[in-house]
This record gives sequence, C-alpha cells and structure tokens, in this order.
Amino acid sequence: MPSKTFSLEGKSLKLDTAEDIAPYIKELDSIDELESINLSGNTFGVGACKALAEALKSKTYLKDANLADMFTGRLKEEIPICLSNILPVLTTLPDLTTINLSDNAFGLAAIDPLSDFLSKHIPLQHLILANNGLGPIAGSKVALALTDLAMAKANVNSKYELETVICGRNRLENGSMESWSECFSANKGIREIRFYQNGIRQEGIECLLAGLAGCIKLQKIDLQDNTFTARGASALAKVLPNWRDELIELGISDCLLSTRGGIILGQALIDSGKFPKLKILRLQYNEIDAMGAGLLNNAIALNLDVLEKIELNGNKFSEDDPLVAKLQDIFEERGFGEIDDLSDMEEDSEDEEEEEEEE
Repeated sequence: MPSKTFSLEGKSLKLDTAEDIAPYIKELDSIDELESINLSGNTFGVGACKALAEALKSKTYLKDANLADMFTGRLKEEIPICLSNILPVLTTLPDLTTINLSDNAFGLAAIDPLSDFLSKHIPLQHLILANNGLGPIAGSKVALALTDLAMAKANVNSKYELETVICGRNRLENGSMESWSECFSANKGIREIRFYQNGIRQEGIECLLAGLAGCIKLQKIDLQDNTFTARGASALAKVLPNWRDELIELGISDCLLSTRGGIILGQALIDSGKFPKLKILRLQYNEIDAMGAGLLNNAIALNLDVLEKIELNGNKFSEDDPLVAKLQDIFEERGFGEIDDLSDMEEDSEDEEEEEEEE
C-alpha cells in the first residue's frame, strides 16, 4: 500500500527559494490522497513557502500538518509573510483537523495571519502551539480567534469540535486568562488542555478554571509549573466534580499548591465522588504535607479505582511516613498502580509553619 505521508522531519534543510524546494515538491506531488505532512526541523524562506502553498492546494485529503520548527534563523519580518502564504491554503482543506505550529518564534509579529487562520479553519480539532514566544497579548489574540472559531463551527453545524489545545511555554501569564476563559466557555468539547510553564498566577488560574467549568468532556489537563496557592486549589476544587466522568490525567506539579491547598485538593477528591477514568495524578513539589497526603490516600482508596500513577516527590512529608506504606498497600491490593520515587522530600520547619498560619 503506497504511503500517504510526506516527511522532511529533522533533515535540517535550508530551503530559501522555489528552486530549493522543487525536488521535494515533486515528491509531494507524487503522493495521491496525502493524509499527513511533517516539515519540522527545517527552515523555509518566503519563496519556498509560496511554492509549498501552491502544492498543498490539491491535497484535499490532508488530515495532519506538522509545521513545527520551520523557521529557524529566519528574520521576524519573513515569518508573517511565510504564514500568509501557507495558512490561507490550509483553510481550504476540508479534513485538516490537526495542526502543529510549535517551536516557531511567532511572538506578536506573526500573530495576525495566525489568528486569522485559527478563527476560520472550521475542521480544526487539535491545535499544538507550544514554545512560540507569544506573551499575554498575542496569547489573548489566539484565544479570541478560537472563540470566533467556535461561533464559525456552530454557524455551519460542523461535525468537528475543538478537542485539544496545547499552548505551553508561551508566557501567557494572567493577562491572557480572561480571553482563554472565554475561549473554553465557547469551546465546550475540549478534551485536552496543556498550559504548562506559562507564568500564570493564582488569579489567572482561577479565571481559567472558571472557563473550563463547563467542559464536561475534559480528559487531560496539564497546568504544571504555574502558581496555584490555596486560591487556585479552591478554584480547582469547585470544578473537579464537573470533570469527574471523563478525567484521565490531572497535572499540577510545581504549582506551589501550598500546605492548605493540598488539603483542599485532597478533600475535593473525596467529596466529588468516583472518578472512574482517572489514571494519572501529577502533584510534585507543591508543599503538600502529611495531612494533605493522607487525604489524597483516602481519596485514592474511595474514589480513584483505576489510578495507575501518582507523583508526589518534593512535597513536605517524609518518604518513611506510614501514609506512604498505606498508599503502596492500596496499589498492591489492586495489582496495579505506583508512586514515584520520593527522593527529594522536604521537611516542615517551625518558621515555615508559622508563616503558613499567618497567611
């Protein structure tokens, strides 16, 4: 069976002009009913992008486009022109559901062609947009474009819901969270969101989670390496019951949950009832103490019947605490499940306890 994939992945090609890309366009043209294209790990100039766009016009079976890391070493003035050639063509492809644009230095300079595309590409289901240097202003524009997309999908009764948004390492910060909250309020079919390493603080987390409250199909959420504190933990506690039926993975490691936040989360997992699909809990380096960990144990025993992994390293209880053995016993009785290596645990000092009480 002939391949339906075209890939230049990782070839480190420098394709500046139509002439440079011509041999690869010939190969691309030869693939009938092309379904997947991977151009990552190369660098494309304006001339090459124009030729590529022309070649893609006929590829109406295309489902998946990996355009990550395509512009290494390009001037910031070149990238918007490149996008303005490629992206309008992609909007004409009726089954192109997955777009990966990660590791391209878009920032504010390239946001206009990007946001225009995102607001109009009705088949879009899975957007991977990580490490693009967006910042809160460009991040807001992406979110607003996806809000417009929800309306465009509704207007034509599209069969394609937006299911995945991966937008990590983009400095989204609190400044874009109101726009993202509106985005997820509009796109209630979301199943996976990954917003790791975005400098979002507790107020922004609270705003974001409010927008996700109605996303009852949510399966995977990764907010690692942002800042929750007890305020963010309380916001999470409010929305957890809404996701109970479908949630598979909850990632909030390195989020300064705080001792009080750990207790709030543990109690929420008890009070929310059964999570029949929850397999992964990532809670490392969050200042969770023995009381919070004890509540998590109770939640696992009561409600997390299919949990396969919990990550707790870097928190504020001893790896020799009896609660660790109790957790291991739960997993042994089930015949599956594991806790990560607790090799970097912290111990509460009296000063830290006093500070927590003052807060």
